[in-house]
Amino acid sequence: MGMELEQELRATSDELLRRLERLRELEMEKRQLTPGTARFRRIARDIERLAAGVLTKTVEQEHLADKSFDVRQKTGVPPQPIAEVTPQRDISLILGEWREAERRLSAAVPGTPDHLEAQAAVHRLRTEYRDAYLSAAETPSDGR
Repeated sequence: MGMELEQELRATSDELLRRLERLRELEMEKRQLTPGTARFRRIARDIERLAAGVLTKTVEQEHLADKSFDVRQKTGVPPQPIAEVTPQRDISLILGEWREAERRLSAAVPGTPDHLEAQAAVHRLRTEYRDAYLSAAETPSDGR
């Protein structure tokens, strides 16, 4: 139970950070645009959808925090801090998903929901791949 809970906490935290970073990027882009343009409106809508997703992730985190508290009360052993939990997804799987998202992005019409989804997926997977790569580089392969 502890290891699974730690992975859930890590995945939720990672996804929340990715969404917040994307939210920041969109907001910074919107600041450069002229209000009243179609692009400004599209980005404002994307920001609103992404913010709703952030709220959903914070609710998930709250439930996991409650679950962590219960585990600690029952076992006396707290889960590891999130920063110390190594992501569990295989790096080759992440790379394959990233490549597929890149293909979807290049095939989609700019400004459409498909394009925006693919763009967000590329960004998320690029970040996940980087994090997994750096994590693997920090962990010796022979277990030492």
